[in-house]
Amino acid sequence: MNAVMASIAEEGLEKTTMRNVAQRAGVSTGTLAYYFRDKEDLVDAALLDASEQYMQRFRSEQRPSGPAALEQLVDKFLAQDNTDAAFVLQMIEVGLHNSQLRGTHQEMIQAGRDMIEKSIQVGVELGKYRDDIESRLAAALIHGVLIWWGSELIWNATSEELAVEASRLALRLIEANPGFSLSPLKNKPKSTVESVRALLLADARLDHEAATTLADAVEKLYGVLAGKTTDLPT
Repeated sequence: MNAVMASIAEEGLEKTTMRNVAQRAGVSTGTLAYYFRDKEDLVDAALLDASEQYMQRFRSEQRPSGPAALEQLVDKFLAQDNTDAAFVLQMIEVGLHNSQLRGTHQEMIQAGRDMIEKSIQVGVELGKYRDDIESRLAAALIHGVLIWWGSELIWNATSEELAVEASRLALRLIEANPGFSLSPLKNKPKSTVESVRALLLADARLDHEAATTLADAVEKLYGVLAGKTTDLPT
């Protein structure tokens, strides 16, 4: 089983053969053929064995829970040198097409979602995350984002920087006070007034004239409150 996994990791699934697995394991191809009908049977057995070992280790490990743990999960899971994450992603993908591994596929998905949900629940209790969300659905959302971007990384379809940035945005969306607007600001505001003006002008619900009028009024009112002027907005 170790020889199969080593061959897949170093040479890829397509180039993994009964012959090179036998050579790695120090046995004859006849011995392999006695226990396994063909390459597919051999690979399935190895993947099943490896996934069971992984899940045993996963269940035995103690992990912190909470917002900080979720932030760390994003960075760690999407790190391109994380072999555990790569294995999980490969197993989830294989399980979609292999009925023998479907149970392991579901177990890995559920374990990941449960771990994330626990952190979300802690975050809600701490007031860090919104209390109007259903933690189970929020966990499925975050998990789905990580699996998607992790898969993109495996296939070199995106950059680690973009994957992490998008996944962190998903976490911001469940925060009680995210501290940012979803409307991107081209230039970082230099003052409170400029911040309000930029947000009003970026609001799609307001036409430009209305947004400008509101922004001017806020600026005048702010000036009055700050003692810079006595000219109240009409």
